[in-house]
Amino acid sequence: MLEVEFESSSFTLDLDEIFKVALEGKVPFKTKLTVWKEEVYFSTPVEIDVSNLKGQLRVKKGMLFYWPLEKSFCIFYGISQPYSPVYQIGLYIGLLSKLKAVKDGVEATVKIHKIHEPYSSIIDIIKPLGFKVSTPLHEGERVIEAVKYVKDVRVALRIHVEDYGIYIEGEPILPRERSPETIRLVEKVDSVVSRGRYSRLDLSEEGWITITSFAGRGEREIFNAINEMSEAYCKVAKSIKIQEYL
Repeated sequence: MLEVEFESSSFTLDLDEIFKVALEGKVPFKTKLTVWKEEVYFSTPVEIDVSNLKGQLRVKKGMLFYWPLEKSFCIFYGISQPYSPVYQIGLYIGLLSKLKAVKDGVEATVKIHKIHEPYSSIIDIIKPLGFKVSTPLHEGERVIEAVKYVKDVRVALRIHVEDYGIYIEGEPILPRERSPETIRLVEKVDSVVSRGRYSRLDLSEEGWITITSFAGRGEREIFNAINEMSEAYCKVAKSIKIQEYL
């Protein structure tokens, strides 16, 4: 797993096993993050043989791709598509909203990611639910970020660990607007989310409507809160076309 660190933040990338050998002797390295449309990419010293891979011109957001023309790693977070064929090599772990905040041209260091040891017991609770998990930096502090795919639904969570419990935040769902359409959608989402014990409709610090939850430090409570939130997000994704609003 790689960590791309820039300013007071970072994000993590999980390469498929067959491509990890290409990293040997190449990590760590410095690069610059480039934002193009709704994509973040950066050049690397990593050479991957794509002769036996199928190039893609339609990509799934949140996956990691290799662009051989510039030996770049690419992550797409919106509806934009690659300029020329790219090759899927792994997975981006975390909220897509983090990528939206990346500044074009910012300097970054790419290194091997190591799980933040104080969070290992919580991560052991999360992994059996099928999540890929990492502990990147968010505003200078280590958080837990997790992702999994339930059929075609991408479920991503950010977990802030406090002494008194954990705060869980999901991917933004809808912009905070007062239009009649948004109000109707919010009511529809709330009717799904409010059926649970832990999950609730909330507002992100960036002003987006999202699903959040809180749990104490007990193992069963953490498991139940994250499991419920994951199920709620999948139900919401099926009841409204979330991707149209992100």
